[in-house]
Amino acid sequence: MDTKTDEYYRQERREVEALIPEDAVKILDVGCGEGILGRILLEKGVREVTGIEVNPAACAVARKNLTGVICGDIEEMELDFDEGYFDCIILADILEHLKDPLSGLKKLRRHLSASGTVVASIPNVRYWGIINMLTEGHWKYQDHGILDKTHLRFFTRKEIQTLFEGAGFKIKDTGANIDPRYYKLEDISSGELSFGRVSLKGLTTEEVQDLFVVQYLIRAANVRQTPGQQSPHVPDKIDAGKTEKRKIAIVRGANLNKWEMQNYEPLAERFDITAYTTTQTCFDISRIGLPVVKLPFQSQGLLLHMQGLEEQLADKDLVFSADITYQFSAQAVEAKKRYGCKVVCLEWENIPFNYEEYEAVRSIKKTVREGSDHFIAVTERAKEALIIEGVPAERIDVIPMGIDLGRFRPVEKDVEKDRERTGLTKEDLVVLFIGRMVWEKGVYDFVHAAAGILCDNSMNGFPVRFVMVGKGPELQGLRERATSLGISGRITFIEEYPYHDMHKLHNIADVFVLPSISTKTWQEQFGMVLIESMACGKPVISTLSGSIPEVVGDAGILVQPDDHFSLRDAMKKLIKDNDLRKYLGDNALKRAQSEFDSQKTAEKVRAVFEKVMSRKTEYDVTGRT
Repeated sequence: MDTKTDEYYRQERREVEALIPEDAVKILDVGCGEGILGRILLEKGVREVTGIEVNPAACAVARKNLTGVICGDIEEMELDFDEGYFDCIILADILEHLKDPLSGLKKLRRHLSASGTVVASIPNVRYWGIINMLTEGHWKYQDHGILDKTHLRFFTRKEIQTLFEGAGFKIKDTGANIDPRYYKLEDISSGELSFGRVSLKGLTTEEVQDLFVVQYLIRAANVRQTPGQQSPHVPDKIDAGKTEKRKIAIVRGANLNKWEMQNYEPLAERFDITAYTTTQTCFDISRIGLPVVKLPFQSQGLLLHMQGLEEQLADKDLVFSADITYQFSAQAVEAKKRYGCKVVCLEWENIPFNYEEYEAVRSIKKTVREGSDHFIAVTERAKEALIIEGVPAERIDVIPMGIDLGRFRPVEKDVEKDRERTGLTKEDLVVLFIGRMVWEKGVYDFVHAAAGILCDNSMNGFPVRFVMVGKGPELQGLRERATSLGISGRITFIEEYPYHDMHKLHNIADVFVLPSISTKTWQEQFGMVLIESMACGKPVISTLSGSIPEVVGDAGILVQPDDHFSLRDAMKKLIKDNDLRKYLGDNALKRAQSEFDSQKTAEKVRAVFEKVMSRKTEYDVTGRT
C-alpha cells in the first residue's frame, strides 16, 4: 500500500537535475511523481521528457507537466520504445523499491543510446545512524528515509558499483547528500569515529565520509564491462613510452573565473587541462578557454564539497587546487591517496591560522598542508603564512598572478566613445574604483573621500568625476550615502560590466583607487584590479592592507586603510598634479610588463608542474611516471 504524502511526488530534485547532461534531448524519468523535475527540464529546453509512475493520482498530474506518462510498475511492463531511444534515464529513489534492480537496469539499458547516461539517487545503508540502530538491536522501518517501509533492497557504495557494472554501465560520477554532522567532526584524518556504543578505528577519510552519506547520487555511462575488467575507479596505467599530454585538473569550487584562468590557458598546448567548478558559480565562466566540468555540491563556503570529484580525478597526473582552507582541496588530497596523482595547492591566504577556531576547517587545513606535494603562493605574504603554519619553505614557490598584456595595455583609440557610453566627457578627470561592493573594500571611504574633494572650494577648477563599478550588499547603501552627501550627480555607479571589456574601463580612467580595509579574517590577498590598471598605464592609490604593497611597489601611492582623510589627500594630490600622474603611470606600466605578464606566469607554473610530476611519493601508483 502506498503511504506517501502528496509532497513526496512533488519534489524538484535539483541535486538530480545537476547530474543530467546538458545535451540530453530525450529523457525517461522512472518514478516521475507529478513530473516536477521533468517540467523544469522541459522549461530549460529539453525536447522530450517521458515519465513512468506507479501512483495513479501522481500520474494524472504528471500528464499536465510532461510530454508523455506511462502509469504502472516498471518491473511489470515492456516499454514500447525503440532501442537506444533515450539520451538519459532518471532513477531518483527507484532502485531500492524494485524486487530485482539488476534486471530492471538491464531492461532500461536497451532503450538508452550508446552514449547515454543513467542518473540515480540511492540510499546508503552504511550510514552511521543505521549501524547505531543495529547495535541497539533494532531495524525500524519508517515512512521515509533509508529504512522507508516500501524499500525492498539496500545498498552500500560498493554494492551500487557492483549493480551498475553488472548491468553494463560504468559509473562516471559519484556524489552524495551528506549528514551535516560530518562537517562538525573534530579531526576527519584521525581515522577514528565513535557514536553510541560503536567505536571505529583505522578508517580512511573516505570511509569516515561514507558513514555520513545519507544518499548517493550516481551518473553512469552506457558501456559494456565484464566482471574481469578493471574497476572504473582505478586509473589506467600510463605507458612511459607514449607521448600523450599529461592530464591536469584545476579545481576551484564555485570560484572558477576568467581572470585567474588566463594564467593557465597557455598551458593547454603542453598539458591536457580540465577545470572543475560547481553547478552554481560565482562568476561568468563562458569565456574560459579550457574544458569546464560542473559538479553538484554540498554545503557552501569553505566546507563546499564537490560531489564525485575524487572519481573525476582518477585519471589525472596532477591536481591544481586552491587554498588549504577549502574542503575540495582535501578532496584532491584524498584523490592522491586513492589514485596516485600529485597535488599542487595555490595559496592566496595571507593570514596565518585563519579560521582555525572552527574544528572542521582546522582538520581540512591539516590534511591539505600535509598531503599536498607543493604549493604556489601568489605573494610572499602568502608564503610566510604557510611557513608559519608548518609548511617547509622548499615546498613553496611564489608566483604572482598575471594578466593578458595584449588586452590590458594603454589605448587611446575609442576612449572618448567609451567615456560617452559611461556618461562621461573627454574633459572629465576620472577617478575609478572596481571591486565588490563590500565594506572591507573601503567603498565608503571612497565615497567619503570623493565628497571631501567635491566640497573643497580649492578643487572647483577640476572637472572630477568618480566611477564605482561592481555589485554587492553595500551598493544600495552607497547610492543613498552619495545622495545624502549631495554628490550623486558627480559619482556614477555601474553594477554590471563584462570582464572581457574591463580594459576599456581602465583606459577611460585617470586615476585608479582600491582603498581596501583589513578585517579579522581578511586582508587584501592580491588585487587583480590593481595590476589591470597598472598595465593600462594608470597611477594607482591603495592602502597598506595585506599584500597590496608587494603588488603596487613604486607604481602608486599607499595610505593607511580605513582612513578617508588620507585617501582624500592622496586623490587631491594626483588630481592636481598631471606630471605626477604621468610619472606613476609610467612606473605602473613598466612594473606590470615586468612582473605580471600571464605568459610569464604560465611558464613558471609549467615548471612547477613538471618538477612535481617528476617526483616519486608514497602514493605513486604503479605505472605512473
